[in-house]
Amino acid sequence: MPGLDRRKMSKSYGNAIALTMTEDETAAAIRKTVTDSDRLISFDPQIRPGVSALLSTAALCLGTQPEEIATQIGDQGSGELKRLTTDAVNSFLAPMRARRADLAQDSGLASEVLRRGNDRANTIAATTLDEVRTVMGTRY
Repeated sequence: MPGLDRRKMSKSYGNAIALTMTEDETAAAIRKTVTDSDRLISFDPQIRPGVSALLSTAALCLGTQPEEIATQIGDQGSGELKRLTTDAVNSFLAPMRARRADLAQDSGLASEVLRRGNDRANTIAATTLDEVRTVMGTRY
């Protein structure tokens, strides 16, 4: 998935929208996306990478195509594109953010999930090693 600057989305590039961000932090990150002065919004990743990145992000969140969003916005400019993208991203992430907040209330949950995962991985590994030893004839 492209980041807000059309490169691969990455925390190290500073072009990602994190689940931990608030709605205001998300809006600030989207506002910082570099666009151009052409008021007519169009999807052209080579010529308009910033605009196209925002269109791609909004399209992903809205379940549509970037070109459809570009047509919808028309000549309303980058400000409208950023507003629409912010609303789309925040609406898309709202249920996940709420679930994350609920899960964060249980301080022992992460430890328990890790313990169960380790137990399951150890069981699978022991079974696999047992099979390998049988095939290799090294079972003692």
